[in-house]
Amino acid sequence: MGTPHPRGPSTLSPSLLLNQMRRDVWDRSHRRNLNPLTSCLLMRSLVSVGVSVKCLLNNSRLTAKLGGRGRRDEKKVEWDMQRGVDDRLMWGWKGREGGPSSACLWTARTDCLTCSGIAGVKGHEARRHNNNILSGLKPKEERASRRERRKKLQAEELSAHASCPLELSPPSVVVRYGDPVSINCTTTESVFEGIGWEATHGGTGVEKVSHLTWTVESLTEWAASPLCFFNPSEDAFPETISMSTSSDPHSVMTEMGEYNFICDIHNVAPVQNLTIRWYRGDTIISTDTFDNPIKEPVNQSSVFSFTPTRRDNGATFRCEAHLDLRTEGPQLNVSSEEFNITVNYGPDVQCSNIEVLEGTTLEEYCPVTGNPTPFVKWLKDGRPIDPSIPLSREKAGLYTIEAEGSSFVRNSVQVFVLYGPILKCPSNYTALEYTPLNFTCFVEGFPQPETTLYKDGEEVEFPGNLTRSDAGQYLITASNDLSSVNVTMEINVIYPPSPIVELEDSEVDVGSTVWLKCSSTGNPRPKYFWDYYWAANVMEEKEDGISRLVIHNATAYNTGSYTCHASNDRGNVSKTVKVTVKGAEPECPVRITLDRMVVQYQDSAPTATCTPMSTDDRNVEEISWQGGMANNTVWLVDTHKDWDSRPVCTATFRGIGTCQKHLNFILYKTPDSVSIRPVENLSSVVEDREFQLQCDITNVAPAQNLTVQWYRGNETIEPLAKGSLRVAGCLPESDTDCGLFGIRSPLNVSSTINVTLNRKHSGAEFRCEAQLDLGPEGPQPPPNMMSSPLNITVYYKPTINTTKLPKTIPVFRGYPEQLVCEADGHPPPKIQWLFTSDKVPHRSGDTLIVSEAGLYNCSATNEVDSITHGVVVILKEDYLPLIAGFVAVTVVAISIVFLFIYSIYYKNTKMRRYSLKNAKLNNTHSSNVAHNGWDLQFPMTKLSYGLIAYTGTPVSSSCTIQMSPPQVVVRFGDPFSASCSSSVDKIEGIGWESQYGGTGLQEEVSSLPLVVESVKDWSIDPQCFINLPSGEQCTQQLTVTVYKTPDSVSLSPPSQMGPLVEGQKYRMQCDIVDVAPVRNLSVYWHKGNEIFHSDTFDETTLLPVNKSSIFDWTAHRDDNGSQIWCEAKLNFEPEVPNLPSNLSKSQELIVLYPPAFANPEHETLELPAHGEITLNCTAAGNPMPVYSWHSPHAIQGTKGNQMKNQPIFTPSIQLPGTYNCTASNNQGTRIKYFTVIEATRNHTTVAALVGVLGSLGVLMLIGGLYFMTPEGTFPFCKGSYLRGQPVPSRVVVGFGEPVSVSCEAARPVRVLGWESAISAAHTQQDLSVQWKVDSLIDWIEEPICYGVFFTAPRQCEEKLNLVLYKTPDSVSIRQVNHTGPMVEGKEYQLLCEVQNIAPVQYLTLRWYKGPTEVYNHSFSDLTSSSPVQVSSILLITPTRAENGVQYRCVAELELGPEGPQPPPAVTSEPLNASVYFAPVLLNPEPEVVDLIAGAETTLNCTATGNPAPVYSWQSSHPTQQRMEEEDAVLTSSSLLPGTYTCTASNTLEKKSKQFIIKAQTKGV
Repeated sequence: MGTPHPRGPSTLSPSLLLNQMRRDVWDRSHRRNLNPLTSCLLMRSLVSVGVSVKCLLNNSRLTAKLGGRGRRDEKKVEWDMQRGVDDRLMWGWKGREGGPSSACLWTARTDCLTCSGIAGVKGHEARRHNNNILSGLKPKEERASRRERRKKLQAEELSAHASCPLELSPPSVVVRYGDPVSINCTTTESVFEGIGWEATHGGTGVEKVSHLTWTVESLTEWAASPLCFFNPSEDAFPETISMSTSSDPHSVMTEMGEYNFICDIHNVAPVQNLTIRWYRGDTIISTDTFDNPIKEPVNQSSVFSFTPTRRDNGATFRCEAHLDLRTEGPQLNVSSEEFNITVNYGPDVQCSNIEVLEGTTLEEYCPVTGNPTPFVKWLKDGRPIDPSIPLSREKAGLYTIEAEGSSFVRNSVQVFVLYGPILKCPSNYTALEYTPLNFTCFVEGFPQPETTLYKDGEEVEFPGNLTRSDAGQYLITASNDLSSVNVTMEINVIYPPSPIVELEDSEVDVGSTVWLKCSSTGNPRPKYFWDYYWAANVMEEKEDGISRLVIHNATAYNTGSYTCHASNDRGNVSKTVKVTVKGAEPECPVRITLDRMVVQYQDSAPTATCTPMSTDDRNVEEISWQGGMANNTVWLVDTHKDWDSRPVCTATFRGIGTCQKHLNFILYKTPDSVSIRPVENLSSVVEDREFQLQCDITNVAPAQNLTVQWYRGNETIEPLAKGSLRVAGCLPESDTDCGLFGIRSPLNVSSTINVTLNRKHSGAEFRCEAQLDLGPEGPQPPPNMMSSPLNITVYYKPTINTTKLPKTIPVFRGYPEQLVCEADGHPPPKIQWLFTSDKVPHRSGDTLIVSEAGLYNCSATNEVDSITHGVVVILKEDYLPLIAGFVAVTVVAISIVFLFIYSIYYKNTKMRRYSLKNAKLNNTHSSNVAHNGWDLQFPMTKLSYGLIAYTGTPVSSSCTIQMSPPQVVVRFGDPFSASCSSSVDKIEGIGWESQYGGTGLQEEVSSLPLVVESVKDWSIDPQCFINLPSGEQCTQQLTVTVYKTPDSVSLSPPSQMGPLVEGQKYRMQCDIVDVAPVRNLSVYWHKGNEIFHSDTFDETTLLPVNKSSIFDWTAHRDDNGSQIWCEAKLNFEPEVPNLPSNLSKSQELIVLYPPAFANPEHETLELPAHGEITLNCTAAGNPMPVYSWHSPHAIQGTKGNQMKNQPIFTPSIQLPGTYNCTASNNQGTRIKYFTVIEATRNHTTVAALVGVLGSLGVLMLIGGLYFMTPEGTFPFCKGSYLRGQPVPSRVVVGFGEPVSVSCEAARPVRVLGWESAISAAHTQQDLSVQWKVDSLIDWIEEPICYGVFFTAPRQCEEKLNLVLYKTPDSVSIRQVNHTGPMVEGKEYQLLCEVQNIAPVQYLTLRWYKGPTEVYNHSFSDLTSSSPVQVSSILLITPTRAENGVQYRCVAELELGPEGPQPPPAVTSEPLNASVYFAPVLLNPEPEVVDLIAGAETTLNCTATGNPAPVYSWQSSHPTQQRMEEEDAVLTSSSLLPGTYTCTASNTLEKKSKQFIIKAQTKGV
């Protein structure tokens, strides 16, 4: 490539050179007779292949390129264009590549205008013309063949089409001659000088637009070829750049050498916009920029330093020059040719120690790399070997490898040959327990195989000394990284029987079955035998290596110890357990012929004999009597002295051991005397004061069988009182045991009773009775003795009758009044009047006549007490005579009337006697004065007299203490303050005495505050004191109340679960937690918006307490659906107003109640003349009532199904009579009667009918009395019910089953039929009629057989006793408020639910625990006939013996003899009781174990529990403090002396046991 030089004066202009070149081509085309189109294409072809014109002027070389060719690759040809100096030089294309108009359209306007006429020429035609041109043009420098030049020309042509930035729309046009035409030319470039159209018509010239339209109004030129041209912008940028390197000419580099790449860019400007980018492949590895400010073109180079590695071998490098002219210019770039390098390295031996699989070669494991490829040689022991030969395990060793390439390398390589394991072991091995494991296995392989031992699928270690647990089949596996092999070996360990397991203490119910399982493991298998008390109900079973003892129908005699022995050739073991039979008192299996002897003192007595109950002599080891005189098995008694004899029959039995049976022997003596007396020897007592009576019983035995009964008159005043008996003369205060227990010899005893009497009991007689209760074997009736009576006189204090002696009495001046003082008391009280000396009343016994105002005191006194009653007499003036005289003068007639009225008034009001008997004194300022039963209100003024007496020391009126506030109410922990002041001017000082905030005496102050920051005590008593100058001190205590609101308030539900029943009482409880003080607490019970009960507490404690308000409440139907809750409130008003209260959660009440009719239960209705009558039986009830109707007319029909559970009934035939409706639910049944009468008619006719009916009634009455049977029936009316054959008048039918009942008449009948809601029938001919239902499903069906006869009685009826039953849909059992296992000793509830059963009154729910019935529940108090759901609750407290026991409940319908037999029953699924209980060690006592050197030591810590106990062991030895053993039995030969603690624990509790190991040397 040439390098352009700056143009000088002698330089040939590129435009002239181009014109000259065009002329030469044009002339040549004319000389060869080429047409203009061919000439144009020839010029384009010349430029396309890169023809250059060279001119040498002034030793300068100018290369003018007409149409520069850019860089090409395999995918596209990119054209770069440089516009020459001549602005007329244009180029471009039309259409798309491969389209119908892809011919060349570029030309110079002066000489090649005609080439635009090729717009319609196809692409292949253009190529044909080019080929023709090339065939006539052969430049000197052309050395390639014609075909190669033709291919190159075609590629250049296609590239030209792809790079021109113009697009025509449409690309080609077909237009009719003279029509208008329009073509749009658009460019996608953003930096250019302009575009334009060249055409003979419509040309535009160059315009700076991105699209331009060529338009001709009328095209008349046949050869029109418009040309759109594009002028790009002009910059200095090289066509190509070059790249060189500092390596050898062949581009071969050595790894890690230093090399430089150089990129040369010629004639570029401006250089500061130039960027050089270095590429390795397509990745940029470096970027270079320049800060040269020169604007002229310069030559610029970029150097890239490079250190090659083997990864760079074969890599390609290139550089790219980018000229960034920003937004004003184009983005120009050019790339150098790619530079491929070769990197030499190695050789590298990539191994030192290798592991080779047996059968593989060395070449596979030790590759040698390098460039050029190295020559490799292997040697072993100095001799060459072939590395391609497979290796065997014997070929492992040290090898030498030699490699020669760009250098020479020799390395030593250790070769290991890998092969799989080989394992050989014996198949069987037998040894004694605790001997070492001694067998040999052969194992080989590389890598060294790892041997693993498996037992039962789990990996185990090879045991040191064999134990029984090591016996079994083992899998021995040898494995390395290559493979694994295994063999099976059976180890047989010979060992003695293990400790017996599965044999535990049992506690069972009487009558149940007990299984005792004895299991031991040993090799050989152990043999078993049992040691126990033999009984007929005990069976022994052996099965599969275990022994089982089965006790059927357990009794008290099965209680005892059971020992199981297991033995084989190596040893024997045994275990003893205890069986306890609950519900049966443990008995010694002996029989005493007289098990209880009651003998009177000095009487003759029978003998007692003790014999064993078992007939098997093997059970009995010894039997004898202890205590008293005995002759082998016969016991004798001395009735004169054997008071304390306690004979015992003692026997020793196999399995039970030694047991005893006591002979209940009593030697009794009746008392010598019984007497009664007051403890303090009083002959009289005071009312309401407690005193004691003592009953003395002399010389009685045994005293503990003595009871004392107390009588007041003929009334028992206290039940039998054994607890009050004690030895006579014994004082409990002297710490002496005064009890009678254990003393059987004669004693003097006494009984006391505390009595409080009132005046009604004065003169009553008291007696005591002593009775010896010796049981049914003693004398009957029991011997007794009564004391003589004791009379008691009751004294009581006087009581004044204030009814006759009011506190205030008015007296009219001149009219004296009588004050009568009556008093009651014993002894009779003495009456005395007290008044001031200036009063002169008249006294007459207990009566005082007064005429002066003043205070008169009546005093009543006896030995008990004295009482005083004061009467205030008020003197009033009498103005009535003056008024009467004045009125008499004025109006005589009125005076007479007035005087008459006055005289009556005076007589009836003034002339009366006043009585003070039983009067009561009060301090009110006014009172009512009683006058002949009238209450006249007189205002009274309180008078004070000097006779009033005061008690105590008076406090000076000048000492006044004022508290502010007067009292304090404060919450616990809160602060409070109070002020103390005095209204006295002269004081010495004020002070507070208090455990909190006390101040001491503060002088010269008139008030003093008390401030307490936080109240921390429930009782605070601060006291304010004031010192006066006189030396006196005034004190006053401030009342402080400390309170605490409750932590919580909760309402406990009613005492019965489920819905409540009306009329029954329920206990409800409101619990208030942690409240103080309780005396200010009020509990309000709310129901809806009303408070129906409140409760307060009178306790004096100040500390917080938990309180409960208990309310017994009777359920009522109005309470159904109500919300009930309780409210706890502390009341301190007015000190603390509106203190918030605490509310409990509300509970909704559901009350079941029987039906109640909305209207009266008896209604009388009149039949309307026209229309129907409707009977309304609507009733309210919970549950919803069920209705049934009964009509007085048997043949009366109904509309539809009205009689079936409908509250409203409309008779189909309007007849008078008494109708009744029954409304029922499970709470009760109510019957309502409707008396339907006919409308009022002509009374004459009615009278006649009444007379006739009355006569008939009298005749029927006489006939009835004559013909009525003793049973109250008539012999003319006889009905029987048949169900295939004569049966009783009661039928039991299952729900949905068919039923057929026949009704028969014993005499001719007019009508005989059945009245029923379903299948009603009647006959007028036969003497029997059948009621038949194919499927009975009506729960309220009550069929009635009726008959209408020709003779009296005309009609009679009989109701069928029909019972429709249904067995329950389901019976289920579950726990209430609990899931999962139960815990021993806790109480649980089991709920049995029965779904849809009828009739419930015949239901009995039976609870079973295992095979034993433990409870039954009947529902006979319920009356519902339709299906209901019921439930029953069983309370249980499980024990460990009940673990796994099954509970179930059975619903049984007992329908009587007419029902199915046996009664139908449905049983629930069993409920398995899983009972958790704490661990119980089989031997909880500490054990001392001797440690023998070299021998194994076994520590047994076995315990029973549920869940199964988990064991942990701990040692006192420092090196063994925490042990990993988790089994119940610890067996080891490495234990050290010390204390070992075993802990057995489960989720409930932990139990520990200690083992003390002492060192002991083995004997010689």
